[in-house]
Formats: sequence, C-alpha cells, structure tokens
Amino acid sequence: MLRSIAAAALSFTVVLAACPTVAWATPTTPPGSGVDCPPLQPDCNVHTGGTEPPSRSPGDTGGGKPTQTGTQAKCLMGGSEVPCYRDDLGWFSSLNECYWRLMEPQPSADDPMNKLANGYPTDGSDTSKGKFYRVTCPDIPGQNRVLLGGDFWRASPPPGFGGGPDVAALAQQAVTKMRLEGANVGIAPKPDSKGGSVGLPVWVWNGKGARTTGPTSASATALGVTVTATAHVQSVAWNFGNGTSVACAFPGVPYAAAYGTSVPAADSGQCGFAGYARTGTYTVTATSTWAVHWVGGGQQGDLTTTRTSQVQIRIGEVQVVGQ
Repeated sequence: MLRSIAAAALSFTVVLAACPTVAWATPTTPPGSGVDCPPLQPDCNVHTGGTEPPSRSPGDTGGGKPTQTGTQAKCLMGGSEVPCYRDDLGWFSSLNECYWRLMEPQPSADDPMNKLANGYPTDGSDTSKGKFYRVTCPDIPGQNRVLLGGDFWRASPPPGFGGGPDVAALAQQAVTKMRLEGANVGIAPKPDSKGGSVGLPVWVWNGKGARTTGPTSASATALGVTVTATAHVQSVAWNFGNGTSVACAFPGVPYAAAYGTSVPAADSGQCGFAGYARTGTYTVTATSTWAVHWVGGGQQGDLTTTRTSQVQIRIGEVQVVGQ
C-alpha cells in the first residue's frame, strides 16, 4: 500500500564540498567495474558501476526512464534494496527514503495552492528557479517509518533525483583521499644487508599500517550527499623475480631468528618460498588487493583496487667457514 503524509516544511541546504564537481548533465557510460593502476603509482582511477542519469531529449526535465549501468550501486529503503527509479513513482531519494516525481504541469506562479506545498518560501524569496514535486513513501511491512510525503517545492533537485549525484563516483573520490599504498614489504634476508644465500629460504610479510593494510576510511561530498568508504587489504600476491609467485594468508608473519633456516609454512600464516637457485639481484614485487565498501546517498556498494610496491635483494653463494 502507498500512503502520502503532508508534513511541516522541509528545509534543506545544498553544500558543495571542495572536490571535483559531480554533474547532473547528459550521462556518459563509465568504464566497467575494476581498477587500472600503473605499477608503483599511489593513486589511480577506480572504476565501479552505478546508477547513471537518464538519456534526455532537449527540454526534458528529468522525468524520463533512467539507464542503469553496473551492479555495484543499490538504493536502500529501511535497509531493504529498492529500485532507484520507478515508472509510477519517480526517483528514489535518500533525503527521506521516498520517491520524488516532478509535478506535470508545474503550478503557475500565481497559483494560491503553492503556499500549501512543503518547503515553499513564504518570505518573498525568488521562486522562479524552483520546482514542485510529488513525493510518495511506500510502506515497508514490519517497519514503523515516519513518512514524509505529499507536495514539495525545492530550489534544487533532491539527492538521487535524475540519477545524480553519482554516488559511485563519490566513492571513487573517497578512495583517492585515502592515499592507499602497496605493502610495507618486510623481507628476510634484509635488502640493506649483505644479502641472502643460494638455497636458503626467503620470508616476506606486509607491515601493518592504515595505508598499507587498513582498515582506513574517508568521505566525499557533493550536492548535499556524503559517501563514506572503508578499505582493507584483502590479499597480497608476491612475485620473487625468478618466476616464482605465491599468494599467502594475509599479512604474513615477520621472520624471527628462532625460525632458523626453516621454510615458511603457508598453513601457519607464514609467507615466502624455499629460496633462489642462482646468485644475482632480484626484484620482489608485492601486489596488494584492497577491498572497499562504501555507503551513502541511500546506496551502498563494493569495489576493489590494487597497489604495488617493490624491494630488491641480493643473493650470493653460501659461505663455508675456512674458505
């Protein structure tokens, strides 16, 4: 059952944060879900699907049906997923977890009924750029919600109307603010020592930190909507520069003298391999996969991004006492 309840005037201030503008204009199709991070670059473009604004013809004010791209973004009403757009109700907004549709036609400027709309200014303010909306709040079985519906006037579209702002893009901005890094590589033998020896095991691990292992969080805001993203390292893949690659339980166990020349045991959370067969200098590369969960604007989603770091170690011959 649908019910609409007129309520007191809704005051709402749109604040633009100091971050790149998220546009409401004609949409472009974003890249597919995933990441594109050059090696050793601390920041990169993170791509995720989301709700895109609809394609509009000239003069269309936003009532058209949206084009959905990706599956990462979700609209949530009382914790339950709902369509971000409904033909019969319009656009879902996190402002009050209800659906907003432009009134068609718009009431004339001298219509005395205007003053009855929630949010309509009665102090003589300029109303020429504002719009009237019909707001409908669907019931959710088993939940007692304070519903705010009826006719509304707003100087700007509510969050989510017309598919914008793009909350997935805000999530990307939040990820950029985190300045995520690759692994803080711990390795035995140490890179700054005389090096290791042929046939002796190599141990690796990721030093813990907010920007190397997480968890860490950041937020981004545009058009009155704030998205908060939280990231943590999900896994680290190690390449030892000799054709050997391993993926171990994260984050690995730091080497201790008590381990002697034992080979790291993956089932104990240790990471590494049995050792190099030839002398030389090798580049060890660690690729961290970060899992990011974001929430905001009545939506939530998940994405992954990678960061890479490297160290070099020198491997020599085993030294025998007396030689």
